[in-house]
Parts: sequence; C-alpha cells; structure tokens
Amino acid sequence: MTILATSRRVLSTGHLRVQPRNAVCQARWESKAVEGVKTVRDTALPSMRQNKQAESTDRQTVRPLVQVSRGAQNAQTQADKTPWLSEAEEAKLDTMRDAQSEIRGVLDTVLRQFSAPIRYAFAYGSGVYKQSGYGASKPMVDLIFGVSHPDHWHALNIAQHRNHYSFMGTLGANAVSFVQDRMGAGVYYNPFIEINGVVVKYGVVSMSTLSSDLLNWDSLYLAGRMHKPTLTLRRDPLMRISKQVNLTHAVRAALLMLPKTFTTEELFVCIASLSFTGDIRMRIGGENPRKVQNIVEAQLPLFKSRYTSIIEGLPNLEYIGQNLLQQNMAPTERASMLRKMPNNFYDRLLKQGRKAGIRLPPGFGAERVNTERLVEVDNIGQIATKAVESIVAWPALTQSLKGVLSSGLTKSVSYMRAKNNKYRNN
Repeated sequence: MTILATSRRVLSTGHLRVQPRNAVCQARWESKAVEGVKTVRDTALPSMRQNKQAESTDRQTVRPLVQVSRGAQNAQTQADKTPWLSEAEEAKLDTMRDAQSEIRGVLDTVLRQFSAPIRYAFAYGSGVYKQSGYGASKPMVDLIFGVSHPDHWHALNIAQHRNHYSFMGTLGANAVSFVQDRMGAGVYYNPFIEINGVVVKYGVVSMSTLSSDLLNWDSLYLAGRMHKPTLTLRRDPLMRISKQVNLTHAVRAALLMLPKTFTTEELFVCIASLSFTGDIRMRIGGENPRKVQNIVEAQLPLFKSRYTSIIEGLPNLEYIGQNLLQQNMAPTERASMLRKMPNNFYDRLLKQGRKAGIRLPPGFGAERVNTERLVEVDNIGQIATKAVESIVAWPALTQSLKGVLSSGLTKSVSYMRAKNNKYRNN
C-alpha cells in the first residue's frame, strides 16, 4: 500500500486497518467510517479552523481595531491565551520550547550520522524532557526511527555502524529484521551508542507497524510512549494524522477510568499510565514506581499544550474551572465514545466485561447494547484498566526479553542496573 493511498484511507475513516478477521469485524469497521471522519476533523484540524475563523474576523474588523487602545490590545492578547495555562505555566512552556529547539539541533547532528534513510524520527523520555525526582546526571536519550524497509535499513546500517549491534549484526540484516518483526512490539533497539558526544538508545520500527499501533493499539508499546510529550526530529504527513488519532484514543480511554469531575493533572496521570499498565518492569523494579507522577509533574505545561485541541474538540468533555474538567456521564454519550475506540481495545474490554459477569451477547448487532451495558456498571474503570493491561503485558515482556538478543547480555544487564540505580539514588 502506498503512503498516498494510506493517507487517503486514514483521512476518510480515521483508522488504519488490516483485513478484518470476519464479517462481524468487517461490519463494525465499516460502521466507524463516518465517525472516523469526525475524529480527524475534530482533533487533527481544529487549529486550522481557528486560524481561518481568525483570518475572517480580522478582515471584517480591520478599521475598528485601528482605534483600539494599546491597553485593550494587551487585554485581548491575554484573553486569546489558553485559558487553563497560568502565566507561570506559559513562561515555563516557553522555556521548555526553547530547550526543545536546542536539543533538536543536537539530535539533528546525530541523525545525520546515519546513511540509511530515516523517514520519521522522534525523541522521548527523561533524556529529552526532565522528570521530577531525578538528579542532574544526563540520562541516555531515547530515539525512534521509522523506516520503510527494516531489512534494507539494517543492511545499510550494519555496513556503516557494525559496532552498534550485538552478535546479531554478525548474523546479518535478515536475522536482525526477523527478530525485530517477530518478537516483542516490532522495535529493534541499539542502546548505549555514543554519537557526537551524545549517548543514545535508538529503536528501529517499520512505518506500517508504527502507524498500526497508533491507530489500532496493537501493543500500545510506541503508541503509549507517544501519549507523553515527544520531540519530533523528522516529520511525516501520515504520522501527523495518526498521532492525533492516538491522543484522542488516550483521552477517551482515560475518561472511562475517571469520575464525572476531575482535574487536568488527574487526566494526564491517567493517560501517562496507560503504557505502564501491565508492564512487567513496573512490578520487578525495572522502572521507578513514581515514574508516571514524575513525568506529569515536570511536564504539565507540555501535556496541557499537547491535548488542547482534543479536550476542546470532544463534545462530552468541558472545563468547569481553571484546571477542572467534567465529562458527560450519560450512558448513551459514554457508549457512543466507547464505540469510537480501536477494535483491539473494544474486543478486550468485552472479554474483561464477560469475566466480570456482565451479560454481553456476541455479534455486531449487539454492539450498541454491549457498550451501554459496559458503561453503566460501577467498575467500568477497573474493566477498562484490565483491558489495557491485556494489550500491554505480553508485548512489553517479550520486548524486554528481546533486549538480550538486540543489545547483548552485557549491555542488557548494564541497562537494567542503570534503570534501577537512577531512581534509587535520587
């Protein structure tokens, strides 16, 4: 499938799908087409609509504006700012964006050291965005490279950077690509690589795998990481749409787990925790147990900026205070929201609901009834959490085990030790 065809498909449906397994999946998929258009329209393009409206307003009010005093203009500027960002947060956000520009310049020089073509790239984690609770030591920078053909990419990269690979490099690009695609979440990492004085861990993923995870929540391995602030280094048109759909899915999933009224920080903590739900590293000490809170506390202005268009675009969510949100708890509204979630999440939610004793008949015709029954139960939040956990657990485990092959035993042990020491010493 060409990128042009894929882009048109996402724009028309809001989803990227493989061939449905059966007629029920086919019917459910097709029923989402109209809702998918709304998803892209309401989340990927709101800023464009606002710009057009602003331009139209400006044209109609040029003469009156000439007569407005400087004080009134300043007041208007204040009114135009995002209402739920305080002045202190606005200043902090500006500082963060300045730091982003500086980091991007450094990482651009890193990317230029790779001859193999990188179509899409982003950086994430504590090496890019500061997290609360950590010291002044500079952590390793996490990078993701989206590529068209992993086997060809690894062949070129092994020829140029054989020292980046473990013993797997000796087996050749086909073996590396096989391990990448058939084990874990479809990502192949090379950690502890120093380039131009910067220590990085870069992961290679096919564009199709990345797009599918963002839209369908196949593993939530990369989609979950992209729920948090990331720094884009190489842009791709398809990724821009896919990322926005993924963020919308995250907000809707969080709404199932949250009460009627909640704070913006509670929303972002819930969103940031999705990819850690079911991750074995959180259970065995491979990650800081306060990692989610640390991420949100240090990056709150970035979270607010990142989710502006989505919060404003969802009809069942509204601000009732400076940092206070309220969702519509009507069963029909919540059921409608649930039906817009990825099929993988919906199917696992049904499974967990049946385990909880809820009568949920099979078949496409029962979808409306099933979603309304699910959202009416008091423990829908726990059921949704278990559904996310069932998506995350196995890919996260196998991806961690794959690290022994992709990184080698020595680097794998060093990596786990560094992760443990990083939060125990701070």
